Amino acid sequence: QSTFGQGYPKYWDNGLDRDAYNYQYVPNTGFSWGPKIATRNGSDDVRVGNQRFVSESGNIYYPIIIKNDNKIYNDINREQVFQTGLTWNKSVGINLNNTNGSSFISFSDWDQKGIIKANSDYRRTTARFNNESILSDKLKIKVNTTIAKVSSNRIQQGSNLNGLYLGYLRTSPDYNNTDYKGTYYNSAGLAFEDAQKSYRRYLGDAAPAYNNPGWTINEQENPNDVTRFIINPELNWKVYKGISLTARYGLDYYNEARETYFPYNSAGNVFQGEFTRSEITEANSSFNAFLNSTHIISDRFNFSWILGTQFEQTKYSSIGGTSTQFTNSNTGDLRIFGNAEAANESPFLNRQLSRKSGAYYVINSEILNQVYLELTGRYELPSTLSKPLFYPSASLGWNLTDILPKNNILSFGKLRTSFGQIGIEPIPYLNSTIYGPFNLESTWGDNLSASAYGNPFSRGSQAGNETLKPEKVTEFGGDFRFLKERFSLGTTYYSRKTTDGLLPIDLSPTTGFASEWRNAATISNKGIEIDAGIKLKKDRNIDWRLDANFSKNKNIVENLSGVKSVFLDGFTGASSRVVEGYPFGSIWGGRWQRSVTGELILDENAFPIADEEEGVLGDPNPIWKGGLGSSISWKGLSLSMQFETMQGNKLWAGTTGVLKFFGIDTETENEFVTTEELRTYYGRTVAVGTTVRGNVGNFGAGNVLLDADWYPDLGGGFGPVAEQFVVDGSWTKLRELSINYSIPLKLLSKFKCNSASVGVSARNMFIWSKIDYTDPEVNLTGASKGRGLEYFTNPGTASYVVNFKLGF
Repeated sequence: QSTFGQGYPKYWDNGLDRDAYNYQYVPNTGFSWGPKIATRNGSDDVRVGNQRFVSESGNIYYPIIIKNDNKIYNDINREQVFQTGLTWNKSVGINLNNTNGSSFISFSDWDQKGIIKANSDYRRTTARFNNESILSDKLKIKVNTTIAKVSSNRIQQGSNLNGLYLGYLRTSPDYNNTDYKGTYYNSAGLAFEDAQKSYRRYLGDAAPAYNNPGWTINEQENPNDVTRFIINPELNWKVYKGISLTARYGLDYYNEARETYFPYNSAGNVFQGEFTRSEITEANSSFNAFLNSTHIISDRFNFSWILGTQFEQTKYSSIGGTSTQFTNSNTGDLRIFGNAEAANESPFLNRQLSRKSGAYYVINSEILNQVYLELTGRYELPSTLSKPLFYPSASLGWNLTDILPKNNILSFGKLRTSFGQIGIEPIPYLNSTIYGPFNLESTWGDNLSASAYGNPFSRGSQAGNETLKPEKVTEFGGDFRFLKERFSLGTTYYSRKTTDGLLPIDLSPTTGFASEWRNAATISNKGIEIDAGIKLKKDRNIDWRLDANFSKNKNIVENLSGVKSVFLDGFTGASSRVVEGYPFGSIWGGRWQRSVTGELILDENAFPIADEEEGVLGDPNPIWKGGLGSSISWKGLSLSMQFETMQGNKLWAGTTGVLKFFGIDTETENEFVTTEELRTYYGRTVAVGTTVRGNVGNFGAGNVLLDADWYPDLGGGFGPVAEQFVVDGSWTKLRELSINYSIPLKLLSKFKCNSASVGVSARNMFIWSKIDYTDPEVNLTGASKGRGLEYFTNPGTASYVVNFKLGF
């Protein structure tokens, strides 16, 4: 085993370069770090691979690897992966107007090279045509169309053996990742080309545990091509004496081709290669028609109404296949089917169709020029449910300005209160148990591919639930606003309750199913939102304004139908879950044993003990959020900035936990001389004056030594306790800073243009956070219900933009 914390290989591997390493031997002192690498052969022989070592008095001697070259390659390894990304956005638009209508034509091209050096790009070309034609004083037609073509390459990320950050950050600082592939020669002299060379497998003699980042970004491919078409025709017809008819049709259609390619010698279970291709089509269409009218009864009362109907349909299809365990590894382009045995090639076809029809009304009235009433109702029948639904809402507003006495504080005031209900229907097919040609598999046994055994139909693992109801959200709220020339203030209070919340519930294996969707949750949200603005200076030359906002939300899962917790998303170390009595998305995982008063229970060496049961570790939702912005303009020059903050939220810092396990985190590099006798996690006593690598900790019963006993065991990210890595995820950002200059018209007269401007802006320039190695807004599971999880996630970005605009 190697010296801990210096970035050397953690486990000694037979076959290391003899010129690069020296071997030293130390006796086994009765403790073990990691798997034993030596085996006894007789009374005195100790063998590691083909190397023979002699034991003394029954003690096995473990080799410590000391590299002759201690150069640090952190900067070189970073330059292998990252670059400054560049986005080049060009667009042109033309407006054509006459008495019979108007047209708008535009073309834009967004070309982006990402911050990762290879296979990280995005290209979107878009054309738009909008037209409005006035056929008569009663009839008008509009058509909006868009066609877009997108091509991109993406990098594997997150909790992924073939992802970028696992291999990148888990590489020892003294290993150079640059030479990531080569030819491996075995003991018989046979050559194996394009072998992946990575830390722990630098000879390329076998697939690595984690990809070399050079392999991830250069050899693996994830191309994506999308063609999207949108059309929205609309007819407006003045039917009769103030009554108008509006009819709209919408179609949003796209076709997408996705590929994922893992070459032979990639990490994990795709070391023999894997290729997947899917063709996805989705068409979302809708038709909306409504009558509307306004009726002025008197100067003190008027009302308007809308009566309409709507039809929606979503049609989705995904077809493709996966080929694994390539038969031939050196046949050129392996992004094909047929290069695998039949049992390792699996086609798939998924289709989904859902419809929804409905009718609605809206009534607005103004009374006494100060009271405003709105009533709405929606009746709909989605195909995912068997019964129709009705959702009402109402709001009442009161303009206080006219009834208040003249004053120097309030020039405008309004009070509004509202009540509303909406429904969220389940996704398609949750009310039915699905049958299909599923593969047959068990937890510990072999898998049987359906395609290789006659495609027998079997029952899906998710039970259908015919009793599902829509998830209902009921909201009550009110707001108050006032204005006094230079100052404005608005406050909003809301109370929102979600009943019959839709969640997948785990079932007992004795049911024959793994899960079932149920109306299982009741969730409440209560909060307040405040926004304010002030004009600091306003005259002919200078306009300076300051704006701020503040929001606070309290979220709680009030009822979970007797279920202990529901998994939303995450990883084995920690997950995001729904737990009764706690906020939605709470961080869940292993924790310390504690007394009834909350104190840590310690072992005989004064170290904490892992609890046998997992539980809630923190709330990823902020206690409050806020923003502060300012804008100032002077003679065509404008400057604006925006700060944002999120405070009180917790975050599972999974990356730092695992890096502590490997001895790569900066906390593990500390070296010092002990000034007192210290105990280690394994019970060793370290004398005063000993040079050690690690840190001094205290869990409540005196100082202890956190060293190579602690970090790769209970104190590391692969241990059973995630609680120690749940940290304060609060952050503050300078979200945006921009400077723009409008060029004076007198300078543009020669160029026959009527407007021109140039500007520079920066986004996410500075982050203030206790987490100093990543953007705390980045989430392991992306834009999902799971939140507050950080684990080897690809980084966020800062961007700097220069823009130039011309108008003719």
